[in-house]
Amino acid sequence: MITTRPGAPLLTSLSRSGDHEVDSGENEKLMTTTPQSRITTDNDSVITEIEIAAPPDRVFRALIEREQALQWGTGEAFEITLWEMDARPGGKWHFVSKEKKGTGAAKAFDHHGEILQFDPPRLLEYSWFANWHPDPAHRTIVRWDLMPTKSGTNLKVTHSNLAALPGAAQGYGQGWPGLLQQIKNFIEKPVEK
Repeated sequence: MITTRPGAPLLTSLSRSGDHEVDSGENEKLMTTTPQSRITTDNDSVITEIEIAAPPDRVFRALIEREQALQWGTGEAFEITLWEMDARPGGKWHFVSKEKKGTGAAKAFDHHGEILQFDPPRLLEYSWFANWHPDPAHRTIVRWDLMPTKSGTNLKVTHSNLAALPGAAQGYGQGWPGLLQQIKNFIEKPVEK
């Protein structure tokens, strides 16, 4: 988890590289089976993608349903202690995470905002405010794009408006891959009977 940079404490920092798969068509298509982030040259946006073996509707529900978010959002280092989302345009969302151990174990990392775009199962966009940012009132934007693929869904998250927060793009660039990997692992986990 990222705690030393002004990125995202909830987001784990797993360094992974994407896998390539040749499409049956004329072009090589990037099939991101493990997440990777890229930061725009102006340090304003972080873009992270992953391929998930499930249809877009299933992936979208995991992003907006409390019971599912509590499961994929809690990892080895952090746990979500509060998660709420009024899943509609103009609806509010809010979650709180805490470090399970270490120096930040007592601190609550508060995240909140408003849903700006809501088009199931292809698009979810919301404002993102965080109490650990150098300027907690600075609005950043998180956009989730879900694209159907032959094997399931390409899930892309773009976190933008970060340039005014020194080090945030680098922090989130390390954090988003871990969170997308947690979402993938949760969705693709075999159902126990």
